[in-house]
Order: sequence, then structure tokens, then C-alpha cells
Amino acid sequence: ERIDHNWRTAHCPTIFVPISDSDWVRRVAMETYPMAVCGSARGGLYVVDLEEKKTIAQVAGAHTTQVNTNAKSQATMEKLYGKLDGGGVVSVAIHGDLIASAGREGGVGLWWMVKSFQENGEGGNLVPLGSILGLDKTIVTSLKFDSNNLLWAACDDGTVRAYNMTGYDGGTSAAADVQFPPKKPVFQSDFTDSVLDMHLCEELKLGVCAIADGGAALFNMENGQFFAGLMLFEGVAARSALIVKHKSDQTGYSVVCGGADGAIHRIPLKVDPETGMVIDKENPFLISDTTETAVQPKHTGPVMCMASHEDGMFVSGGQDGALRVWDCAEDFSESENNGEQQTAKNTPKLKTKCMYALTGYKLWLGSVCTDGKRLVSDGGENSIIIRDFSSDSGTKGKPSL
Repeated sequence: ERIDHNWRTAHCPTIFVPISDSDWVRRVAMETYPMAVCGSARGGLYVVDLEEKKTIAQVAGAHTTQVNTNAKSQATMEKLYGKLDGGGVVSVAIHGDLIASAGREGGVGLWWMVKSFQENGEGGNLVPLGSILGLDKTIVTSLKFDSNNLLWAACDDGTVRAYNMTGYDGGTSAAADVQFPPKKPVFQSDFTDSVLDMHLCEELKLGVCAIADGGAALFNMENGQFFAGLMLFEGVAARSALIVKHKSDQTGYSVVCGGADGAIHRIPLKVDPETGMVIDKENPFLISDTTETAVQPKHTGPVMCMASHEDGMFVSGGQDGALRVWDCAEDFSESENNGEQQTAKNTPKLKTKCMYALTGYKLWLGSVCTDGKRLVSDGGENSIIIRDFSSDSGTKGKPSL
């Protein structure tokens, strides 16, 4: 297939979508192409039609540009960005016309998109809907909507909380039986340290977190409860996390976790081929004491973000200004020692290969997302950067910006 071939050969012409003449893109999220939301260095929010290359809704100064003087908040920014902190919005998410955003002042703001194209090039408005109570003193590091209209918020206080967004239709108020903005979470999970990143895998009904103490932790999306955890990094934070589906096995999945030291670990999960669900809550990771989980090469800066576009591939973004595209497969082989238990055939020999790196991004590259045909990210000054893998072979494309 052409798109798969383009992914494997780095055939991806670059498209720049500018959002402002006087601001810089810091965070990007996308639910369905071509709609994307980005948070800026100056605290603004922009909703952009990537196909038309136009901003269709925006609000200036939605969040503060710098961290509060609170020492704990400053420590959280240090965990998130190290010495390369570009300021501005911390996290954004989009679900239809509903926008969620988090800033350095703490809390989560909710916005409703009123679309319009204006002659001066500016978009319509993002109408404020208020903030989620109980999060106002918490730095929210990651925001994700799921298909059940839950908004999941990962927090620096070591929690992940899910809030019900059902019932709001964009009017002046929510339905009579719905409290909006919600006051209390539907679910809450507690972890051992600050949660720095989060990914939701609805196929497995599991979420995964990157924890500041160096661990990766799974939680159940059906009840919000902690599922299992694994320490991966010693002395440095786990900075980004993802669950990726294998291509060679229809029931195969792995947790992929990037660290503040640039290393990436891949840990396969035990999945029941009959139910398609992860088994063995006590030990859901399909590894032994001798399994080498680290993949090579490392990024030369913290691994800030990850995304997966299709089975068998994932993308990692580092503070070294590169997006790396990885191929991940598994190979089941028999044990050569007949005296040992025949466990090798049930334990995958991981094959994780970096196919190429897309370079030229700014060092504050911090978010990446994809619809399978395009890779959308920040890391481009005042523009959202699109790598288009759907173009035909006659279109010029190169790995470097």
C-alpha cells in the first residue's frame, strides 16, 4: 500500500501551517483530521483547519506564560521540560467542538468552539465554559478524551482523574441533569509520583502513564483503578508513554516508554488471544529477568512525546529536535536448551528498529499526533508542522525540514 510504503521510506513532504505572527506553537492535539488545537508560548489557544491552513477559533491569554512562584510547580516544570522550557500552555485536547487546556497556573479550562473565518485571517471565538473544580491547584500534565466522552487528566500530584463530559451541546448551559463543568471525577487512580504523560488504549481498555520516579504504570479505563507497574529508569523520570499494537500478531501489544535520559524501553504485554484483553494483573508484562527492553539508538535529549499511526510502528519525539519512526515486530522461537522449560516460544524476542529520523525540529519539540496519513507536531516556531505520508511518489519529500 502506498501510505505504508511512504512511512517505511520516509516519503513525507513537509507542510507548515502558521498560527500567529507573534506567538509560538508549544502543544498540539488532534482528534480527527483536519481539526487540531494548539497551545502557544504566550498562553493562547488556537483551533486550526490544517487542510485550509486557517485558524477558525482562538482565544488569547487563556493561560499564564510562566510558572507560578510556587516551588512545587517549578519542580514540575523542571521534570517536564528540564532546561529547555519554551513556556506557555502545558496540555491541550479536542473532542468535537469541545476544547480542554491546562496551564502553568494549574487546573483545566474548558472551551466551546464557535467557528468562523474572518477577512483579517483571524478565526472565531473559543467561549469559556469554566474550569474543573478540584484541579485548580494541580498542574495537569496530559489531557485525553476517550470515545465515551470522558476527559482524562494526568496530574503532578500523582493522580489520573476522569471527568464526564456527556450532556453539553454548546448552548448556554448543559442539560438539566448534567453538572457542567463537572465537580468530581468519575474515576481516580493514584500513583507513586507525578504523572508526566498518559496514553489511552481503548482496544485493551487500559491507560498507561509515565511516572516521574522512573516507572510506567497501567490503569483500567473501565474503573480507573491501578492495574500494574514496572520500574524502567533509575535516577531519571519516565517522560512519555504509549501502548502500540504489533503487526505480526493480531493480539500482540507493547508498552513503550521514553525517559528523560533519551532511552526508550519496549515491554510486551500478556494478552489473551480469545478475549483480546490483558491477563495476569500481578504480572501483565511478557518479559523475563534477562529480557533486554531498551531499544537503540537513544535520543540525545529527553523523549518528550510518542504516537502510533498503525499496527507495528510508532513515533518518538525527543528534545534533540528529531522525530524517529520505529518498526516493532516480534519473533517467537523455541528454546534451544531442552533441559529448560519451553517458555521461549511464549516469550517474544523483540525486534525494534529505528527506520529513520525526521530532523530539523526545534529543541522544544513537545507533542506529536497522527491520523495514519499525516504526522502533526509542534517544534516549528510559529507553525504546526505536517508530514504528509499520503502523497504520491511524484511529490518531493525529505526527512529533514
